[in-house]
Amino acid sequence: MGMSMGMMFGLALILMITILYIFFRTVVRGKYLPFLPLMAVTIALAMAFGLMGVLEIPMSMILTGFLSVLIGLGIDYGIQVMTRYEEERSKGLDVDEAIEVSITRMGKAVGLAIITTLVGFGSMYFANIPDLEYFGMAVSIGLVLSYITAIWFIPAVLKLVDKGSSGYQKPAPNVLDRILEYTARNSTRHPIFILLLVIGVTFSSAAMYPKVDTLTDFYQYFPQDIQAIRFMDEMRDLTGGTDTISLVIRSDDITSGKTLQEMLTLSDYLQAHEPAVQHTGSLASALSDGGSLPENQDIPYLIDEMDPARRRKLVNYPYATLGVIDLTVEHMDGKRLDDALNNIRSSIEFVQPDMDITITGEPLLNNEIGHTMTDGQIRMTLLSFVFVFLAMFLIFGSVVRALIPMAPIIVVISISGALMWMLGIPQTTLSISTNSIILGLGVDYSIHIMHRYNEERENGAEPRDAIRTTISRIGKAIVTSGLTTSGGFAAMMLSPFPLMVWFGIIAFSSILMILLLTLTLLPAMLILLDRPGANYMNYKISSSNNIL
Repeated sequence: MGMSMGMMFGLALILMITILYIFFRTVVRGKYLPFLPLMAVTIALAMAFGLMGVLEIPMSMILTGFLSVLIGLGIDYGIQVMTRYEEERSKGLDVDEAIEVSITRMGKAVGLAIITTLVGFGSMYFANIPDLEYFGMAVSIGLVLSYITAIWFIPAVLKLVDKGSSGYQKPAPNVLDRILEYTARNSTRHPIFILLLVIGVTFSSAAMYPKVDTLTDFYQYFPQDIQAIRFMDEMRDLTGGTDTISLVIRSDDITSGKTLQEMLTLSDYLQAHEPAVQHTGSLASALSDGGSLPENQDIPYLIDEMDPARRRKLVNYPYATLGVIDLTVEHMDGKRLDDALNNIRSSIEFVQPDMDITITGEPLLNNEIGHTMTDGQIRMTLLSFVFVFLAMFLIFGSVVRALIPMAPIIVVISISGALMWMLGIPQTTLSISTNSIILGLGVDYSIHIMHRYNEERENGAEPRDAIRTTISRIGKAIVTSGLTTSGGFAAMMLSPFPLMVWFGIIAFSSILMILLLTLTLLPAMLILLDRPGANYMNYKISSSNNIL
C-alpha cells in the first residue's frame, strides 16, 4: 500500500505540473505563478494527511488513492480564483481590486461548488463499508482545507508577488480558446440536435447498466502476482476451485437416529437437485465407514446402535445440540452465487426437516457483502441527488434551475455503467462510490457556468451572448480544472491494486465526459429554457448565498 500511494502521488504530481504548464501558463503571467494552485493544494494535502493521524483514520487499500484524488480535486479551487484575478487585472483593476473581485465572485462560486462535492463524498458515510467511509472523510477534510488555501493563501501570495499597478495585457487566443469558441457557438446554434443526441445515448447506455457484475471475491482486489495470491490460486487449482457452504443444524439431540436421518435426507436431496452442490460429505458414507449401505437399511436403528463418540463425529461438531452439513460448491460470484443460495434455501423449505438450520460460510458472507454494496450504491446515489438538489434550490431559488445541473450527471452515470460493462469492469467496494463522486464533481462545473451566465444576464447580455462570454472567460479554467481532476484519478491506474485501477479508469473517463457535457449540453439547455416569459429562469441569486 505504501508503494502504491507513493507511485500514484508521484504520477499525479507530474500530471498536474504538465497540465498547468500547457493549459494554464497563458492565463496568469510569469513562469512560476501558474504553479501557485499546485503549491496551495500541496499545503492542504500535508495538513489533511496530518489530520488523518490526529483523527485516527487508518490507512487501507482504498485510502492509498487519497492523495492523488485530492490533488486533482483541490487544485480546481485555486485555478478558478486565479483565473478571475487575471481577468480583472486585464480590465485595468489594481491588485487589491482584482483580489477583492476574484474572492467575492469566484470565492462564492467555488464555495457553492465545494458544498456539492462534499455532499458526494459525504454520502459515503452511508455506505456501511468502513474503508469507504474513511475515504470519504479524508477527502472531505482535504477539500475544505484546499478551499481555505485557495481563498486565503493564493490572494496573499498574489499581493506579495504582483507589484504592478496597471492591468495585464490579455494573451492572444490559442488553440484551446478557438476550440471553446467553436463549442459555444455550435451549442447555442443547435441546442435541439444536441439534446436529442444526448437523450438517445443516455437511454442506450442505461440498458447496459444492470448487466455490470458485482465482484465480492476480495482476493481479486489485490495484485495477482504477489506470492500469497499465487499460493491461494494454487490451492484453488488443487481443490478444483471449490468453496464450502455450511449448514449449521440445531436440535435437542443432534445424534439421535431421527435427526441424523433427516440430515441424511436433506444432504441427498441437495446433492441430487442442486447443480452447484458437488459434494455433501454424505452421512451415508460415514455410517458405512466408506462402504455402501444396504438398501432399505434402517438408518435410525443403525445410528442408535453406534457408540456416542462416533455419532458425534458424524455431524462434524463436538456438541450434543449442534451439527454441520458441509456443502462443497463450485466457486461462484455475483448473480450465480445469489441464485445458488436461493436454490439451497428453497430446497430446505421443500424438505422441511424438523430442525433449525442456519446457512453460513465464506460464499454467504460474499453474497451479503454484494447486497450491501448494491444497497449502499443506491443509498449513496439517492442521498447525493436529494442533497445536491436542495443545495441548488437554495442557491438559485428555482426548481428548474436546480434541476438543470443534474442533466449532465444523469447522462454520465448511464454512460459510465455502459462503459464498465463493455470493458468488463465489475462493481467493487470502491467503484460503488463513483455515482456520488460524479454527481458532486459534475455539479461543480455546472455551478461555475451557471454562476457566470447568471452574472452576464444580470448585466443585460442576451442568452447566446451570455453563453459565449461565459465560455470564453471561464471555459479555459474549467477545462484546466477538469484535466487536473481527471489526472488525479488517472494516476490511480498506476496502482498495483486492480481495485484502484478499475476505479481510476471509470472516474477518469467520467470526468472527461462531464467536462464535455458541461460545455455542450448545459449551454444548449440554458438556451432552450431561457426564453422570453420564462420566469423560472430569474437572474437574481437567492439571498441564501450571503452566508458565503
